[in-house]
Amino acid sequence: MKYLKISLSIALALTTITSGSNAFACAACGCTLSKDWETQGITTKPGFSADLSYDTLNQNQQRYGSGKASGALINTLNTAGQEIEAFTKTQTVTAALNYSGETVGVSIQIPFVNRTHGTYGNPAGVTGPVGTSYSTSSDNSLGDVRIIGRYTGFSAEKTSGIIAGIKLPTGNTGATFTAGTNAGAALDSGLQIGTGSTDLILGGYTSGSFNKYGWFAQGTVQHAVATDLSTTGTYRPGDAYTLNTGLRYAEFGAKITPMLQLNIIKRQADTGTSVPVDQLNFSTPISGGTLAYLAPGASMRLGGGTSVYGFVQLPVYQSVNSLQLAPQYTLTLGVRQSFE
Repeated sequence: MKYLKISLSIALALTTITSGSNAFACAACGCTLSKDWETQGITTKPGFSADLSYDTLNQNQQRYGSGKASGALINTLNTAGQEIEAFTKTQTVTAALNYSGETVGVSIQIPFVNRTHGTYGNPAGVTGPVGTSYSTSSDNSLGDVRIIGRYTGFSAEKTSGIIAGIKLPTGNTGATFTAGTNAGAALDSGLQIGTGSTDLILGGYTSGSFNKYGWFAQGTVQHAVATDLSTTGTYRPGDAYTLNTGLRYAEFGAKITPMLQLNIIKRQADTGTSVPVDQLNFSTPISGGTLAYLAPGASMRLGGGTSVYGFVQLPVYQSVNSLQLAPQYTLTLGVRQSFE
């Protein structure tokens, strides 16, 4: 266990140097999961902990509104000149260092992102149906770092609290298409690993237990308060509202804890001249939406303050503005080390 603790500390340090963010502009991008109740401030066990997690999602399902897009609709949009995205695959490794005191806590989250994307769209200045061209992009870089604080001093039980934090514009906003007819052209702002914005994050949480079950509920809102216009032009990501709630079952003893979460995110549409609009309804931007996921999972204690966890997010509701890609599932795996 001593060598495992050392390895986790080294991995955290290395990832801190080269990490990125899993907070993205499109409605279906990024992981909305509460990865552990301790890192979300729902438990009050004092001390430090380090977390290393891996998220993967492949957005390869075309959706229009709250349903799957038909081939006829895609063809109609294509003929009207709308870009038809083929896929967006995102893999994120996130390192987090967490501290919990008696009534206050802080978490620094530093993700590294690998994103590949394919789309049918014409180069700048070329008109006509978009189906005649195909372009791809690939980026591996640091994303937007988050620093989240929490306060639990409202009651002696410390089961409820507030969350306040900031998302920094550390992510790359200069990625370009790497191959195809658009090679060398700038990637859409909503697909960049970084948003180029400084965001405030505010929210609250509460938790409790009954019989062999523990429960929690957490809500946050994220709002961009400043944007680096020199790199993103007029682009500004839409506000994001998240609600996470869940149960865990303690009957299996101290080693294994099954969990079930419900994760809901509502993202307002992005704004700016670079945000595309629906070619059949020009008042509808191609960004934003509401998504809900049911996430079964479990955590396992290995001893010595080490635990591992895994979740699968399965969509139960997806409603997006215009035509957007959505994942059929999201997978999260992680390991955590507590230091006493």
